[in-house]
Amino acid sequence: MRVLGYAEDQALRDALETAARRLGAELNLLTPVEGSAARDDIFFDALRTHPDVAVVRYRRGLLERAYDEAQTRGIALVVACGSEEEARRAVAEGAEEWMILPVDEVEVGARVLAAMERARRRVRPGQASHSAEHLRYEELLYDRFTGFPTLPVMIERGREMLERRGRLTILYIEFVRYSKLEEIYGWEKLDEVLQTTAASVRAFYEDYEAGDSVMMVSHTADDDFIFFTDLPDGMDDAERRVNEMTHALENHVRTRLESEHGEDIAGLFEIYVGSSTIFRNPKIRTERIIYRGIREAAHAARSVENRERSRKVADLKTTLREGAVYIVYHPIVVTETREVFGYEALARGSHRALRSPEVLFGVAEEANLIWELSRLCRRRAIEGMDTHLKPGQLLFINIDPHDFRDPTFRYLDLDELGVEHPERIVLEITERTAITDYPTFQGYLEEFRKAGFRFAVDDAGSGYAGLGSIANLEPDFIKLDISLISGIDANFMKQNLVETMVQFANDHGIKVIAEGVEREEEWETVRRLGVHYTQGFLFHDANTNRVPVQAEP
Repeated sequence: MRVLGYAEDQALRDALETAARRLGAELNLLTPVEGSAARDDIFFDALRTHPDVAVVRYRRGLLERAYDEAQTRGIALVVACGSEEEARRAVAEGAEEWMILPVDEVEVGARVLAAMERARRRVRPGQASHSAEHLRYEELLYDRFTGFPTLPVMIERGREMLERRGRLTILYIEFVRYSKLEEIYGWEKLDEVLQTTAASVRAFYEDYEAGDSVMMVSHTADDDFIFFTDLPDGMDDAERRVNEMTHALENHVRTRLESEHGEDIAGLFEIYVGSSTIFRNPKIRTERIIYRGIREAAHAARSVENRERSRKVADLKTTLREGAVYIVYHPIVVTETREVFGYEALARGSHRALRSPEVLFGVAEEANLIWELSRLCRRRAIEGMDTHLKPGQLLFINIDPHDFRDPTFRYLDLDELGVEHPERIVLEITERTAITDYPTFQGYLEEFRKAGFRFAVDDAGSGYAGLGSIANLEPDFIKLDISLISGIDANFMKQNLVETMVQFANDHGIKVIAEGVEREEEWETVRRLGVHYTQGFLFHDANTNRVPVQAEP
């Protein structure tokens, strides 16, 4: 359920936030902009993102237009009123539900549910056909995630700005690595992150003092944004303003992502901004000048991305030379008792740009330094065993199949690494790449088994880690992917899959670990399904279980 709130009253806003949490709803809470001729534009733009219900404070001019917009889109309308007279007017103007202030979260939740049911019943077949046609047309012009207009809608506004001032600065804001996020966490999580990003960009745009400017997307469902504005005279001043805006936007979005989705996901986020200033030329069609400027700004953004990639490779080489990685130990608990059974060692780069493991190892692959990075991370993980693990607890270390081609890994010197009890180390086979030669790979595993190591198949249920991989590797542990566990309490198909996997594992003497458990409801569900061990931020304290950077001798 998606709820849109639009009110200044703090008590009403607090009640809305609490009610949304209890309903498990996604809340977009907006504040009217005082003293602005277009004060309600943010509300009507947000209606274009198609929430299920909108809760607004009564205002006559607002309510008349809000009802028309909501009815067209099938959105339920709840109106908070200051008096019985306002309530009567709200009903007359089409509100599904009304409430007289002050209200608590219980009443707000009840009104929201009742309004949605009324809205569902009011749609007649003829209305539904008309509304569907209107929405299909609108979705070509407005992006459903952000509510921002698309470029074809705003090209006329850009033409007006260019004609009026004789120049126009175009910023192209490019977001990257979202495809990697989908590969790791699944498309549902990607949609959540895109919605957070879009909301964050919109909030930044509304707060940032950019004068006469407009924000848009190139087309619907696009990850990138286009910004028309008029920057100060002078190349140096304009460049300084672009840099200030870029840093402010990046910090704003990253902070929001870290707050709502955690540091690992925020670490996958990168933003690059390119700019181009165009000037009016009476001999050239204005629209052509604008489209040319957009292409130049997009090219500039990608040039920044290429420079950043080269800088990250340089940072990685410095990291390897200085041994500048640290290890975060994520607990793995016995599902039934929550007693810590072991820890997974996750490496982080000390440079902020290399903080995310996915980014860190992705850069290493591009630079052909994956073996060197893997060696450093293994050494750091094992060095922290004595201080972070109790006797008998297991250490899980991520291993890529390519690591087995590294001679220093295949012929591991346990004494040199300080490994006294290899039976306490579980090597997680993390399949960033497919295993193509199983007989040879199984021979590698057998040598490690003889030395006492155990094995886990990581991310089962995604990518290459399917049933064939499990059958060929014969692991001691199966780690279920976060995309299979996230929201499992409300998804019966996921529950059936996990239950089947647990039964299979029990039949073959394998233990199952559920990754990515973030809520009590998810833990309760995997516990009921018989999952042996559980891992996730629900059990992780980010302020502990960290090994600091150590300089190489």
